[in-house]
Amino acid sequence: MIKAWNQAALVLTAAAVLGPAALGCASDPEPKGACPGARAASGACIGVPAGALCDGDFCAASVDCAEVFEIAGDAALSPAADAARPGACIALGPGVYGPVALPPGVSLLGRGAGSVSVAAVSLAAGDGAVLRGLTVREGGVALASGARVRIEAVRVTGSASDGVTLGLGARLDVVESAIEGSARYGLSAFDADRVSVVRSIVSGSRGPGLWAQCTGGCDCEAQVELEVEDAILRDNKVVGVALVGARAAMSRVEVSGNGLSGFDPSGGVSVSGCSTLDGAALRVADNSGFGLLIDRASASLGLDGEGFEVSGNQPGIWIQNTTPEQAVALRGGVLEKNRAIGLGMSGDARGIIIDGMRIAGTFADSAVVSAGGEHSQEVVGDGVSWQERAQASISGLVLSGNGLESSNPSIRPSRRASVLIDGDVGPDSRIAAVTLEGGDEAAGIVQQRLPAGGVSPLRATDVPRITTSPDALFSVPLAPLAPAALEAP
Repeated sequence: MIKAWNQAALVLTAAAVLGPAALGCASDPEPKGACPGARAASGACIGVPAGALCDGDFCAASVDCAEVFEIAGDAALSPAADAARPGACIALGPGVYGPVALPPGVSLLGRGAGSVSVAAVSLAAGDGAVLRGLTVREGGVALASGARVRIEAVRVTGSASDGVTLGLGARLDVVESAIEGSARYGLSAFDADRVSVVRSIVSGSRGPGLWAQCTGGCDCEAQVELEVEDAILRDNKVVGVALVGARAAMSRVEVSGNGLSGFDPSGGVSVSGCSTLDGAALRVADNSGFGLLIDRASASLGLDGEGFEVSGNQPGIWIQNTTPEQAVALRGGVLEKNRAIGLGMSGDARGIIIDGMRIAGTFADSAVVSAGGEHSQEVVGDGVSWQERAQASISGLVLSGNGLESSNPSIRPSRRASVLIDGDVGPDSRIAAVTLEGGDEAAGIVQQRLPAGGVSPLRATDVPRITTSPDALFSVPLAPLAPAALEAP
């Protein structure tokens, strides 16, 4: 059943005041389903489809609607929402609309993000709601506790707070959408049930791009479930993706370009609080802080032979404070042109497996270091920094050209070690099939501050010799800290 709630005069008034660009009409001639330009490694289109989703003004096809309310003006939107029952759809004609609170299980459908915009959308607890084909402005999208929602072909832009936020136990699927320019988090999921982000973009947030957290951390009985596939998280602040008490799978995802937040660097992906990350074809690049930080958590990257890339960060990857039950396996990864440190391991970490990786071109750069119990800034350019009795099994590692150049003309490279081991390593540590080339063979593998009877990694015959010393030959870079939530949600 279709109910038309016509307020054509209001639409015409809005068009006259704001102009056709505000309604996005100029984008309507784009071919239906056209790719907006960004593509994932798989070739899939990323972001909001260009053009309209259908030929008419009202697009409710392919959504299971018990009844359809066709709305052509802002004044009719709230009454329609009040009258709608679970399973109903509100189809919006082209225009500019104010905020709307949707009852349980009620969908809101536009003809396209270029021609329909809504100030804010809140969705009540309930199953089956769909938000599709529109732009949401300064109020963002809020899911109540227990809501089950699908967001498709939606642009959330310029939110004054979080772009999309989930309540306790909420479930959300985001498909072919974009969350842009949020004042806080792009997408925040504290104590949510499950979040899926597919063929979508989160960019320009002044806080973290995507934050999934069970507030109990390691004490959570049920972790937040997160799936991110064919997605881009770019130019956010603090961190691109943060997992705390969460279980995540990320495939064909780029996390890049997170610049300074004030004077503080912004990281790429942080995995902490007993989280788990499974990743394939992951690219973490050009972030002002760390690329990938694994702290009291588990991770497996390079699944199904797809490998991963971490480049242009400081440091590239750092693993710390893991237990034997929190295994970290990195396979088929390429760590290139990171700054100061390619790969760091510390905090008595256990269960680290490095297999078939390349660490190359680490730039010498200024880093906070510890020397003689004092903290200071020093130029560092190590391929691997192995500290604090971390336990690792390394096989098939190539190190090339680390510490030879600086990305900053004012910084003069200071040759240190290709692999610097500080003190003892953890029990059962071993290294095999390690190749030093491109200048790394001259720097070699160095184990400093090794006491008499101290533990060195078990070295296979295809590994260059380890130069040991009981003295501190080089300063030791400090490990990065996992970012904290901005404030209580």
